[in-house]
Amino acid sequence: MVTIDAPGSRRSWCFAVVLAWLLFAGACPAQETNAFAAATAAFEAGDYLRALSLFETAQKSGSDGPALHYNIGVCQYRVGDYAQAAATFELVRDRFPQFAAVAEYNRGLALSALDDENAARAAFQRARSADASLAELANSALASLGPTEAARSGWAGYFDVAAGHDDNVALVDELSLPATLSASSSFTELVGYAGGRVGQRGRLSVSGYSVHYADASQFDQTALRLDTAFEFSRGEWRFEAGPHFAETLLDGDGFERALGVGLRATRPITERVAFDLRVAYDDLGAPSSRFAFIEGTRQRVRVGIENRGERHRVRLGYEIESNGRESASVSPDRDRLVLNVQRSTGPWSLEGTLAYRDSSYDGLAPREERLTEVGVASRRGLPQGWLFSTEYRMADNDSNATQFSYRSHRISVAIGKGF
Repeated sequence: MVTIDAPGSRRSWCFAVVLAWLLFAGACPAQETNAFAAATAAFEAGDYLRALSLFETAQKSGSDGPALHYNIGVCQYRVGDYAQAAATFELVRDRFPQFAAVAEYNRGLALSALDDENAARAAFQRARSADASLAELANSALASLGPTEAARSGWAGYFDVAAGHDDNVALVDELSLPATLSASSSFTELVGYAGGRVGQRGRLSVSGYSVHYADASQFDQTALRLDTAFEFSRGEWRFEAGPHFAETLLDGDGFERALGVGLRATRPITERVAFDLRVAYDDLGAPSSRFAFIEGTRQRVRVGIENRGERHRVRLGYEIESNGRESASVSPDRDRLVLNVQRSTGPWSLEGTLAYRDSSYDGLAPREERLTEVGVASRRGLPQGWLFSTEYRMADNDSNATQFSYRSHRISVAIGKGF
């Protein structure tokens, strides 16, 4: 089930109740005004069932203004009677044209809760004809609904170009590097993605990544990845499974080639909380003989919980990784815990990430590593689908092998566009 809580919806409900109260209080006899005041007090106390009963009692007593119907619709929505709420807001729209736009916005929320995305989208589009603040709410609701069914069946993607500085490109202790190698460098980065449906249940996506370091070109990387998935459902569970392929170049030479298969399973726990499980297996090869030591296998399992609110998203994930590579020095067993928080504030989106990873390497020189990562990012939408973003990342790796203990700081500014 897809449930939409459009950003700012609480503000719209508040607007509806306050507006209705002013109109009602100015146009009704004192007795009806007192009844309306009691209903409004119950609403403000969160007792929506009692408020609905009091509003309906006022209606039976002969009240029939826009304020009364408006707040009945609000209460119906709050108690979960979405179908009746949609009908009530439709009545307000048709009988009281001066409130048509805000009624359509609230009707769109009710239709969204009923999973009638096409009707909800049409209602939000009509609501955009009102004042700027309501138009902003309607646009946010449309964005939350996502693309239309026609768009989902087609292809979509994005790209962005970034520039920044990394003070430890090699991710090792700087003193362990030869004097001829630079640990610090400015960089330019290009990221791209395109994906869409193939048939009724298939999905195909292609992604690419390239980074060039001005003062450390030996660490330049280029990567290409192809993912396929077949989608199916069992009850409330939704599954995606299929093969994938990836290849990475390091300083122009083939570094790693991965051919694997993955499975993802998701299931809602509550209206806003969902469970996510991902399993992947990779067979790893080295296109260039100089990197033959990384050949082998990799298995990963990740479980996660995600909470989505009106203007926020919180994700907590735990991942286990096991490697069986030719060289024990690059074949760790790992545990990783990640917390990611995103929040929208007006046109800006803010994101924070905190991660901890424990790695264990066997072999002739066994070592333990503990990596702490902190990331902060901000994004702002620009006209015509462009996006501006900034990001800062810090990594602190503690290892019993001194050369692998390091700290790095990376900052970047990017501009991108979806299509």
